[in-house]
Amino acid sequence: MRVSLDRAKPCKAGEAIIAAWWVALAIATPALAAEKPQSEALGKIEVLPARADIRFAGTSTLHDFNGRVASQPFVLTLASNQWSARAEVVAGEMTTASKGRDKKMWEMLGAAVHPRIIAEVAPSPMPSAEGAEVAAKLRIRDQVRQVPVRISNWVETASELRFHAEWDMSLKEYGLKPPSVVGLVRVGDRVHLEADVIAQKGQKPETETAGR
Repeated sequence: MRVSLDRAKPCKAGEAIIAAWWVALAIATPALAAEKPQSEALGKIEVLPARADIRFAGTSTLHDFNGRVASQPFVLTLASNQWSARAEVVAGEMTTASKGRDKKMWEMLGAAVHPRIIAEVAPSPMPSAEGAEVAAKLRIRDQVRQVPVRISNWVETASELRFHAEWDMSLKEYGLKPPSVVGLVRVGDRVHLEADVIAQKGQKPETETAGR
């Protein structure tokens, strides 16, 4: 008996198996491509120790005034072309050119009960050469408000990152009563603030806010 095999025409069962295999491969390939390690999906993450020199300016019925305060050490995070930060200042370290005015300012801020003022920027796109505006959450006493902050002069080198920030705030929006002197000299409601931020690369953060 002679059995003839036509090798040019695979049986229907074989065709079905091959077709099913290709369909399964087509379905699995996108899923496998999407399952990247978390570090690769997020891109490079840098946690940088940072500090900020903050200046503030206000008005009064007698004359304008200004002051400054340094932030506590904090961390600035860079990840996937975004940045974020959480910084704190000690209200009792804010100073102007007048000790009497400083005392009234600390009382207004409730520095004895609420010693920290906290600003937080959620992950935001890296600023362009023209700068950018980000929304920051600013906490004073027990009140939290969102304020628009203008970011400019963003400069990043191999060793550090620098930028300038500006924003305005209303004392009334935080339930703060502007101080006055003998009911005659009153402080204006609007306060303008600026900050110069420097973050160091290649250094380990040494901050109490790093783990928050």
